[in-house]
Amino acid sequence: MPQHRMNQHIHTALHSHTQALPHFIFAHRTIACERHPERNEDSILIDQPGGLAGVFDGVGGSAAGEIASQTAAHATHHRWRQILEKEQKKRKIPTFLENCDKLNLCTILEDLIRDADEQVRTTGAQRAGTDDLATTVALAAFCRQSETRDYTMVFAHVGDSRIYLLREEEPLKRLTSDDGLLAKLIENQIINEADAFRIDQAMIIEQLSDTEISYFRLRGGITQALGGPLPPSIHIDQITIQPGDRILLCTDGIHDNLTDAEIEEILRKEPRTTTARILVEHSIERSHDRSNTVRAKPDDMSAIVLTCRF
Repeated sequence: MPQHRMNQHIHTALHSHTQALPHFIFAHRTIACERHPERNEDSILIDQPGGLAGVFDGVGGSAAGEIASQTAAHATHHRWRQILEKEQKKRKIPTFLENCDKLNLCTILEDLIRDADEQVRTTGAQRAGTDDLATTVALAAFCRQSETRDYTMVFAHVGDSRIYLLREEEPLKRLTSDDGLLAKLIENQIINEADAFRIDQAMIIEQLSDTEISYFRLRGGITQALGGPLPPSIHIDQITIQPGDRILLCTDGIHDNLTDAEIEEILRKEPRTTTARILVEHSIERSHDRSNTVRAKPDDMSAIVLTCRF
C-alpha cells in the first residue's frame, strides 16, 4: 500500500463504528506537511463510540516517524477495544465506559501508552528497518459518572503534543506541559514559568532577548517520546467535563504556528463541527508567513476538537 494511502486506511479503520458517544461532537483534521505531502508523520485516533481520542506526532523526519505514529495509534486503539469488550461482555458493540469509580482509568491509560511504547520499539522498529524512531502522544478517554451522569476525562501525554480545555466564561487552559527545552529550563531554575510562556508565545523577534531567541528556536526539541532510548515518564491527570466545554488535542504543527490566544479565539467562535479544520487552515496560513512572524513553521498538522453538548 502506498505511503500516502496508509494513514487514510488507519483513519478509516478507527472510524468503522456507527454508534456515537452521547453528548459529544467530534471534529478532526490532519494534513501532511507541504514539504512531503505524500507522507503524514502525524496520526490521529478517534474512537467516538468508545470515548477515546488521541494525536501522535512521529519523530525523525522520515518514513520512520510515520511508522512510529501509526504503530502507536494502532496499538493504543487495539488495547482500548480489548478493555471495552472485557468490561462490556453483554454488548455487541462496546461503548464508552461507565461507573468511573469502579475503574482506575488513569492506570488503564498508563498501560495503553506503555504498550504503545513497546510496540513502537518492536513491531514499529521491525517495520521501519531501524530502531531510530519515536512518537509523541496526547490521549483523552471519557467515562460517565454513575451518580451525577457527568463525564470524567482522563488524559495523558508524552512529548509536546498538547491538550487544551476551553470552558465558557473562562480563559483557555492548557492541560499538558510539554516535555521540552522550556520545561527543562524551568526545572533548572534558569527561567520561570511566566518567562517560559512569554517565550513560547512570541510572535516577532523583537519581543525576545538574544538568549531568549535561542530558547525559542530550540523549544520544539522534546526530551522524551514513545520508542525513545528510555521508557517514558507518562503524565496523567483527570478533570470533570461540563456541558459547553471544548477540548482540543493537537500536534505541534498547530501550537507552534498559532499562539494560545489565537487558538482560544478559534475554539470560542467557530462552529463545533468545523473548528479542527479551521485551526489547521490558520496554521497552514501562518506557516507561510515568514516575513511577518517568527512562529512560521511548515509541519504536519493535526487537531481533534471535542465539544460537550448541553
